[in-house]
Amino acid sequence: MATKIEGTVTIISSSEGFFTKGMEAKIQEMGYSTAFATLNEASRVLGRIRSGTGLYVLYMQDEIEQKTLMDLHDILNVDSKKVIIIGEGEDYDAMKKIIPVTQILKWLDRPLDMNAFLKCVREYYEEEEEVYEKKTILIVDDDITYMRLIYDWLKEDYTVGMASSGVQAISWLVKNTADLVLMDYEMPIVNGPQVVQMLHSDSTTGAIPVMFLTGKNEKEFVMSVVDLKPVDYLLKTIDKMALLGKIKKFFESQRKLNKE
Repeated sequence: MATKIEGTVTIISSSEGFFTKGMEAKIQEMGYSTAFATLNEASRVLGRIRSGTGLYVLYMQDEIEQKTLMDLHDILNVDSKKVIIIGEGEDYDAMKKIIPVTQILKWLDRPLDMNAFLKCVREYYEEEEEVYEKKTILIVDDDITYMRLIYDWLKEDYTVGMASSGVQAISWLVKNTADLVLMDYEMPIVNGPQVVQMLHSDSTTGAIPVMFLTGKNEKEFVMSVVDLKPVDYLLKTIDKMALLGKIKKFFESQRKLNKE
């Protein structure tokens, strides 16, 4: 389930000096709360403040005990949180051996470029806010049992609508907006391709992306699906994790395109 990144920016360093206090003040000016933990108390304090932390900042001034780094590693890994590490350039390779690169949001050299640091913090929270916003998916399928199964798979991560026919789908889309339509290819009266053609003929619905759900995988069928320019076509034998992965990958690609 998508989790909105909120909470404190927690700064960890050897001491809360003039510079780290300045970092906290600048972060607070952006509207985010801050917390501070010294290195010698980090192992004790992190367990208490971890639930309220959205992002960690490790400001390296002195040598850090291995235990502190391992505690931070465990928290980042379990909580899927990120850390900005600020230090000397030659320390980076050593840090990567303890903290996985996937958990390091950014490495910034000392002396710190404050503007670059604040930009990194802001973009992290803004991007996570964008990811959190639930997308709306419309499922269109005349097989009610199958449609409800897909609904159950998606409902925790997305706002989900359902339509049991092509006509219902068009009616639903007139009143609501959708970020993606999961469309059954074969339906009575108005089938999937006909619904897509109707969507494409209307300027308000023409840009809605469609993924086809089908039980067929023959070459001729695949070619006919491609001609309708869906964003993908999925066999109905697809399992939950594969479907969620396909949808997540699609929305991530859309987000990247929108930023370009």
